Amino acid sequence: MTDFVTRTVMDKTMWLVTLPKIITNNSTRQEENLVVILSREQSWGATSDHFPDGLYRVSCIMTLYLADTEQTKTQTFTAIYWPQQKALHLFTDEFRLERRLQGHGLGSWITQQFVLWARGLPPETRVLPIEISQVDEKNEENKIRRDRLWHAMGFRFPAGETSSMPLRADELQLPRGRYSTLRVEPLVSAVRRLEDCYRGLQEKIVQLEGKKRSQKQLITSLKNRPFYHLLHRKGGQLPDEKCDALPLRAEKLSLPQSGDSDLEVAQRATGVIRLATLCAQSQKRILEL
Repeated sequence: MTDFVTRTVMDKTMWLVTLPKIITNNSTRQEENLVVILSREQSWGATSDHFPDGLYRVSCIMTLYLADTEQTKTQTFTAIYWPQQKALHLFTDEFRLERRLQGHGLGSWITQQFVLWARGLPPETRVLPIEISQVDEKNEENKIRRDRLWHAMGFRFPAGETSSMPLRADELQLPRGRYSTLRVEPLVSAVRRLEDCYRGLQEKIVQLEGKKRSQKQLITSLKNRPFYHLLHRKGGQLPDEKCDALPLRAEKLSLPQSGDSDLEVAQRATGVIRLATLCAQSQKRILEL
């Protein structure tokens, strides 16, 4: 089919997902914040015998925006429903999270969102087989991962096979994360919380720095002029300097909007991630004061 146009349904769900700090015997993984956007798209074209209503394809696309040094890195997962075939390709590419994102229950949470979407399709929809690589089959860790995730969703693999057995949409199951440590918040309320948190932390830092500076000046004054503190006790003021402005500044944030380009969405996601990072840095700074 040609000359179809893609219409993005005005239906996007956005979250801030926080992966907490993990400390093991061998390493430490710092807290990480992701902006996750789930989009639903429909592709339409001219009506025909095969496409009586013109609906060609329905897509569910999840994009993870990750902090990666000074840039925002993305990882995308896509599911496609073909109405004319009544078939669902649950993941068009191999489902594999970056290693630093594993171990929090994020994979289970992502697949839960896709299963919830797929449950809205006709129940008789065929779920196309999940394909895994020979490497996954030979690697014991990957086999455990497969059993834990894919089996929890209802997929089964014949012995020695890398392609899953047939499945219907109404047979898909919600996987349950065994050790989920995620914190998932709607993006709008998460940004509001972060902005309030950052303002409060800034004020606290200014207060602590001012108090620390005043104490330092008092000690210096007492050493240089032992009786000067009497003036302070009678209501006099010690010479003080204005606290330095905090080097950490929260940007004016605007959330991703419909019609934004991919670059604009990535820039807005970067702003949210940076704000979460500033909050974490401010909390650390307070502990140091």
